[in-house]
Amino acid sequence: MVDLKVNDITDKAIENEESEPESEPESEDGEEKPSTEPSKDAIYNSEALLEKLEDIAWPKKIDWTQKLTINHQQGDKIDVNDDLARELAFYTQALDSTRVALSKFEKLGMPFLRPQDYYAEMVKSDSHMLKIKDKLLFEKKKIEEAEERRKMRENKKIAKQVQAEKLREREKRKKDEIESVKKWRKQREREGFVKGEKGNKVFGFEDGEDEVYDKVRKKRPGVAPGDRSGGKNKGKSKAREKRDKKFGFGGRKALKKQNTAETTNDFRGFNKGEMGGNKKQKRF
Repeated sequence: MVDLKVNDITDKAIENEESEPESEPESEDGEEKPSTEPSKDAIYNSEALLEKLEDIAWPKKIDWTQKLTINHQQGDKIDVNDDLARELAFYTQALDSTRVALSKFEKLGMPFLRPQDYYAEMVKSDSHMLKIKDKLLFEKKKIEEAEERRKMRENKKIAKQVQAEKLREREKRKKDEIESVKKWRKQREREGFVKGEKGNKVFGFEDGEDEVYDKVRKKRPGVAPGDRSGGKNKGKSKAREKRDKKFGFGGRKALKKQNTAETTNDFRGFNKGEMGGNKKQKRF
């Protein structure tokens, strides 16, 4: 009996394997490939979809406090690859939306400040915001330095132009002065002025010029050229007489006692008996 039951089970298993449809081949990665043909059970019921959308959509006349949505109008188009511009747009959008929301809360008289015992994690961490702040400050500093360099270049150009203009004015003034001197000389030559002749006075202040200079050139009587005392100190002081007596009246002082050929050959003050030696020695 046991053998018959086992045979029946094996026969049924073989029949089931033959009756099962062949499964679709799997990809090498083990993932099933999506079929390109639409499923026979797929149903596209647009009316049912729209009806379901109306069920889950917000009512048209719902209060703003239930949604708390703020629409921000972005003015200029922003390059998403520019980190600085993108982060600045996020910051501006959040700031403007917050101001609009606060004004609405104040009009409605609703509390909007966070309670003292409420703690929540921020969307971005403090370290991330510090990195953004440092980058913004760095970019701002770069822009300011570039602007400062541009101003310095412009100032240098302006300074060079001003300096060149001053040099041109100076050269022009010098040229005009030289031309005026030449014209003045030619005018004097035409009028018959000869240098060194008396009586040819061109300027009005030349009258009496010689008399003034003669008075200046005259020496005051009894006053030495270098004496500023007005002729009061005619004699020498006692201190001056002592110094003259001690040091002389000038002249060469160095090598005053140096020997010469005459003093070297002069033996008048030389005494043989007074030569050095032992005076106690007896003479034989």
